[in-house]
Formats: sequence, C-alpha cells, structure tokens
Amino acid sequence: MTTGPHQVQITIIRKSDDSTVVLIVNEKITVGELKTEIRTRLPPKYDQGCRLIYQGKVLRSRRKLKYYGLTNNQAPPNMLGNSNIIMDDTKNWKSDSSSSSSEQSD
Repeated sequence: MTTGPHQVQITIIRKSDDSTVVLIVNEKITVGELKTEIRTRLPPKYDQGCRLIYQGKVLRSRRKLKYYGLTNNQAPPNMLGNSNIIMDDTKNWKSDSSSSSSEQSD
C-alpha cells in the first residue's frame, strides 16, 4: 500500500478480539468520518459504537486526524506502529463527550 501526499496509513486494532484492519485515509478527515469507515470494515461489538484511542488519548469525533498528529509526514515509512489506533468496543459507549478530561493532558 502506498500513500499520497495527504494520506496516512492507519492500523485499527479492535480491542474485543484483537482483529485488525489497515486503512489509508486523508489526514484531513474527522475522527467521526474515520469511525464511519471503520464500522463498514471492522464493526464494533456493540451497536452504540466504540472509542478510538491513539497514544493513550481518546480521539474526539469532531477533531481531524491531523490534530492528533496522524499525518503522512509524521510517521516514518515502514514504522506502522506509530499509526496504531485501538478501537475500544468492550462496552456500549454512548458518546465520546465524557472523554474530554482524558484529552487534556499531554
């Protein structure tokens, strides 16, 4: 798989069973748009959805991937570990609004 100038390769790991899917997406899409894409390729265990976690931070749906540093020029080629996102679908998450406090620390 090769990526274009504004694309990033992301490996999604579903926490409930360790299944994975590799996506190539534009760095300017929102986390919400990424979740929509993930649901078609790697559906979460519960219908209410999931939380996406990158480098210990819960990703907010309204933010763009680029906001979290998920850009084509941030991850060295052949270093896919830098773009692993955990999809926490181990419980029935209602929304990501309660996760704002975990996002405050860097």
